Amino acid sequence: MGAVEDALSTEIDLVDHVEISSAPLPGIELAEALHHEQYPALVRFLLLHGASWAEAQDAAQDAFTQMCAPGLSLTHPRAWLRTVAWRSWVSQQVKPEDACADMPEPETTLRWQTPAHAAELGEEERRVISLLLQLPAKQRAAMAWHLDGFTTEESARAMGTTRAAVRQNLARARAALKEGLRLEGRYHEERRAT
Repeated sequence: MGAVEDALSTEIDLVDHVEISSAPLPGIELAEALHHEQYPALVRFLLLHGASWAEAQDAAQDAFTQMCAPGLSLTHPRAWLRTVAWRSWVSQQVKPEDACADMPEPETTLRWQTPAHAAELGEEERRVISLLLQLPAKQRAAMAWHLDGFTTEESARAMGTTRAAVRQNLARARAALKEGLRLEGRYHEERRAT
């Protein structure tokens, strides 16, 4: 199954998470309340999926814009934002004429850094993120949801899969990251010895 079909098959059932009502907090007020706290986290979430800095910002802003739809009331706004932003990013990756093509894999370099962010990242964090971007899409997604503070159950619901699949993908992602860091550590030690 191609990445585009994977993207479509992992769409969250928004009926469970979105209700149209005239009562509680309208989407625009919710967007205003969450923007300061959630915008940076949402951009980071997309970066961990492999988005560039500009793509992540565009998709995050698109999600907040969609949240402002009249009459929209959300049960799980953090998960909703991430799902909508992720879909927006995926749609940026696929041109209409290539709708059946696979979504391109992200570059494994840290192309999304801004000068300020580059200064904040330590060498080890750069290595971990670089390794994370090399993981298969489902492992990367499970890790991104996990690193963003979502439980296995919440991640499974958002990814449209089972808790067991999320746990399996997290375990595989952790093992791959651990192995990658071990190999890189050995490579750097060998270079120092020569």
